[in-house]
Amino acid sequence: MSLTSSLKEPTSAMSRFLTEHLPGVDGLLSDYRRRLVRYPAPVGPTAGAGRRPEYRMLGHTIDHRLRISLGAPTGQPIKEGVVRAAIDDGWPAPDVISTVQAAGAVLLKELDQYTSSDGQPLTFDSETEDRLVRLCHVASSFEAIFRHVGWIRGNSLGSTQPGATLDEIVDAVPPYIVDDIRQQMTLAAHPGPFEGLRQLPAAQRICGPTFDGSLHVRGADADFILRGQLIDCKATIRPERMGRAELYQLAGYLLLDYSDSYSIDSVGLYLSRQGALIDWNVADFLGFMGAQLELPDLRAACRYALTDGAAGTPPPPEDHRRPLPRPRNAPPVQDTLFGDLP
Repeated sequence: MSLTSSLKEPTSAMSRFLTEHLPGVDGLLSDYRRRLVRYPAPVGPTAGAGRRPEYRMLGHTIDHRLRISLGAPTGQPIKEGVVRAAIDDGWPAPDVISTVQAAGAVLLKELDQYTSSDGQPLTFDSETEDRLVRLCHVASSFEAIFRHVGWIRGNSLGSTQPGATLDEIVDAVPPYIVDDIRQQMTLAAHPGPFEGLRQLPAAQRICGPTFDGSLHVRGADADFILRGQLIDCKATIRPERMGRAELYQLAGYLLLDYSDSYSIDSVGLYLSRQGALIDWNVADFLGFMGAQLELPDLRAACRYALTDGAAGTPPPPEDHRRPLPRPRNAPPVQDTLFGDLP
């Protein structure tokens, strides 16, 4: 079960652990919403009359395009998606599958040209950028195959004509997708942080990181760790609706780094349709969420919970725990001695 799937299931080991040990997520959510109002309204896609934008796929596409700016254009999910496209569950037809796999191999080679320890520009000339965005969108369809361990109806690659080339598949990507990703990339440069982030030393630019605990929660790969900051990219048009699941997702990634191999010192949500990075240092993040254990102890206890006690360390009894300090900028628990009066 993936991390996001685990968080949707209240009885999963991860959901139960986070609910018990980080019970104050609403405090963090309040801080997020307080800071959100500083930013302009999100930009949105225009798919045309009678057509609903593919919001989920647009989210994956901007993620891949940002990775190119960081010099890491392909990750294991895309590569595995090309391989897993061979799975035949009755749809699409075998000749479509072989066509898609052949195109996928060409796609990987073309994207690999953008691998660079120096990163890449946030925007290229019009023709190059147009094709690059389309390639990223096709790559997102291969990632969907990886995530679902095979084909699901609705994947646009399933509509490929037998014998089609990669160029033909790329040209079929709707123009509104190109326009939408381009405006998000403009925001990534200003007011967003990616112009500076792409210039970090290569060792400080990690895309698609997995964790020690990814073995215990299948599919736990984050978006970015940049200069020690864990960042999850969200392309939502309704950022005010984000809630416990998104914040627990960040917490899950943080805790699954059992051995502190990434030395994560802060976490944040990057809102790509606003160019907004809302972040917290780890101490404040855990303090807002009502943690009663320090990060190393939380990680050890999380490992213990996810392995049914086979690894890690059980948490101490409740009477031996004490809450972490609340962040300095946290609102008071109650405004008056008498709480909320009518």
